Amino acid sequence: MNFAETLAKFLDQSFLGSPVREDIKVLLGILVGVALLRLFQVFVIRRLRRIFERTASTWDDLLVASLEKDVVPALYVMVVYLGLRDLPWRKSIQDGMRTLATALITVLAVRAVIAIVNHSIQAYWRRHEADRTQAREKNLNGIITMAKIVVWMLGFLLLLDNLGIKISAFMAGLGITGIAVALAAQAILGDVFSYFVIFFDQPFEVGHNIKVGDLQGEVEHIGLKTTRLRSGDGEQIIISNKTLTDSRVQNFKRMHRRRVVYQLDFDPATPTEALRGLPDRMKAQYARFPDVTFERCHFVRFADGNPRFETSYVVETPDFGRHLDVQHEVNLGLHEDLAKAGIRFAIPARTIRIRSGGRRRPEGADSEGVQAEADPEGG
Repeated sequence: MNFAETLAKFLDQSFLGSPVREDIKVLLGILVGVALLRLFQVFVIRRLRRIFERTASTWDDLLVASLEKDVVPALYVMVVYLGLRDLPWRKSIQDGMRTLATALITVLAVRAVIAIVNHSIQAYWRRHEADRTQAREKNLNGIITMAKIVVWMLGFLLLLDNLGIKISAFMAGLGITGIAVALAAQAILGDVFSYFVIFFDQPFEVGHNIKVGDLQGEVEHIGLKTTRLRSGDGEQIIISNKTLTDSRVQNFKRMHRRRVVYQLDFDPATPTEALRGLPDRMKAQYARFPDVTFERCHFVRFADGNPRFETSYVVETPDFGRHLDVQHEVNLGLHEDLAKAGIRFAIPARTIRIRSGGRRRPEGADSEGVQAEADPEGG
């Protein structure tokens, strides 16, 4: 009886504002909750890990990692907090525990969201492994960093709201400020969004030779606002990203072959049989090159009375220098071959009409076919 009375008196004693009996109940409840979570961690999560390791997907691996690193620790915090919050402690202590628990759970939740965002971006990157370059790797790290900053900011605002801090006025002011900034920096924001379009759509990359309108050069750098090109003359060309996404861009780096079409006009006095044999002569010129495919040569129409032939061929390489080498040799060979055959190119003809004095000359056209007409302004 003495032991029982002593134990009862001990359990009825107050510790930190609550009976020891209640403290023991809370402690036992916390221990039971922790033990259940530990069993879940040992048996369920480990079993899931072994199962998911045999699958090809990486999302199930992310699920297991999030459960172990973020979800289970958050559940530990909740078990401890829910066990301690019912004790009759002072309000300041209860508020402190609530703030600490909310902050820890928010941090763990933000970590889980960041892991999902990071995994999504990395999964996209793995699907485009063939396009992986050091420059794109650097840009990807910048995008991940920006995403982390945005998620942490949203988590901080959510934490303030859960702690009872009124952020409605702050959000309203932030919204108004955001609208003002967006209107003031509309061009900059347009360039930033265009940067993301360029990054994910990949119309060109660093090292590619592109042409935008009448500007052409090799891409040196793709920034958040501008893209820099190096022209063939050596100067640096800076173009805004929005201009690039709004314009038609020719990417010469991704050419697999180069197709060339050009036209030649011949003297109308050339005999018909000579003109009939021109396609064979053109084909013979291109047959000398193993990396050139001759397509066609046709008499397409009369141009100012001159027979016009159109020729098409393909150089089986995107190298512009090789195309010029082929065309150079073909032009020389064609010039020699046509000279031997007596076939001449057409000479452009022009008719000039001259107005002089205040009226037309009565004699009309001269011996060269030049006609004089009156200029009312006396020019």
